Amino acid sequence: MTILLLIIYAGLLLWATFSQEKQTKEDFFLNKRASSAIEVGLSIVVSSVGASATIGMIGMVFVVGTPAFWWFGAACLGLLLLSLTLAKKVRESNAYTLPHLVETLLGKEARFLIAFIIVMAWIAILAAQFSAIISIFSSLLNINTYEALALGFAFIVLHSLGGQRVIMRLDRIQAIIIGIAFVILLFWINTKNPLWFQNVNIEIINPKFPLEKLFYFLMIVGANYLVCPTLFSRILSAKNEKVAKKGVLIGVFGLFVSACLLLAIGLASRGLVPENTSQDMVLATLLSDIMPAWLVLVISFALLSAIISSADTCLVVASTIFAFDILHRTSPRTTRITTLFIGLAGALLTLWGKGILGFLLMAYDVFACGVVMPIFIAFMMQPRQQIENQKINSQEIEFVKANRQEIKDQEIKDQEIKPYIACLAIILGGGFGIVGAVLANTNYTYIGLFLSGIITYYGFFHTKP
Repeated sequence: MTILLLIIYAGLLLWATFSQEKQTKEDFFLNKRASSAIEVGLSIVVSSVGASATIGMIGMVFVVGTPAFWWFGAACLGLLLLSLTLAKKVRESNAYTLPHLVETLLGKEARFLIAFIIVMAWIAILAAQFSAIISIFSSLLNINTYEALALGFAFIVLHSLGGQRVIMRLDRIQAIIIGIAFVILLFWINTKNPLWFQNVNIEIINPKFPLEKLFYFLMIVGANYLVCPTLFSRILSAKNEKVAKKGVLIGVFGLFVSACLLLAIGLASRGLVPENTSQDMVLATLLSDIMPAWLVLVISFALLSAIISSADTCLVVASTIFAFDILHRTSPRTTRITTLFIGLAGALLTLWGKGILGFLLMAYDVFACGVVMPIFIAFMMQPRQQIENQKINSQEIEFVKANRQEIKDQEIKDQEIKPYIACLAIILGGGFGIVGAVLANTNYTYIGLFLSGIITYYGFFHTKP
């Protein structure tokens, strides 16, 4: 039965990929820029609800309790800030990728650097998804790690060759599968442990999740949802600016609901799973030792959907950026080739064995420090043409009209940043992020975040043409 369902699922992925007509660049990269608010919002949710939200977050809730909510709570805050500050500007740009957009803000040299950092960080995120899918296939089919990795590679990479149009087409189906399955799981756990909520302490922080951990989540995890190439790709695919902003808000709501559902599942599992179970093994223990066979099958396919819907987006975004911003190639064919190579890199990195949340937080450290702060500040420092709103007297009106373009050009020049300053901010920030990730020392992460931000800010105020 399991093998038959896997074959049907694989057939669905291949059908979605190869049933498409020949795709243009906008079809492949951005779903024709025709996505509705619901499509944008659902795609944001299922792209985020991958290994981190399933295996990773449920395990974290089991270990630390209600403060684990901040894994997605920080994401919701970052997304909300994105909708209020950047969503409209991103969609108005009509760019194809985040680095493409960056070129107009920080220069072409910064575009290359940021593209490189994103590709490296997103390979780590992809490795987290491969780690999760290995555990699913190993459990379902009783195969070894290498066989599960090869099968996971086929499921994730092959249908990703269809680009964003195929992925967003599948995201609606994946969202339904994931939502229904985890609601069923919560109801089942509640029948086995009906009094679980009586032992729950509602806490913001606790000894297992101290204040510094909360601060880290808000600053680093939240920052990665404020400026994110995956989320920007969804915004850029929207029909217009209003649809983009509304779609992000739908994503905020969807992530909040997902966080509450997974929080309840993790807390309710405490009465069913042995206390000494490791974080990454909580859901696996439920699947292998406690659930009935029919529920194991339902949840396994929901996990598969969650992982694939996150991994395919991550892979296509990284491949698009590598082809478009590093190789300067715009054909879907080139991007499909890079998709295969980046997928292979993520699969091989999985063998390092760092763990799901370890891979994710490593990527977040590097990206937040080297990319988020410079881009966010650059957006905020964009020239604001306020001539129309100035209160001027009648003698000044003709002068302003006659010199309007000159004034605008000067405003832009006064707020340009020299390329070498932008690159310095990115390199120093990303470098400290790497050190913080390798040494597992958040002090280096915060230093990187501060340096990249302050250097970029200084560059806009003190760089003269």
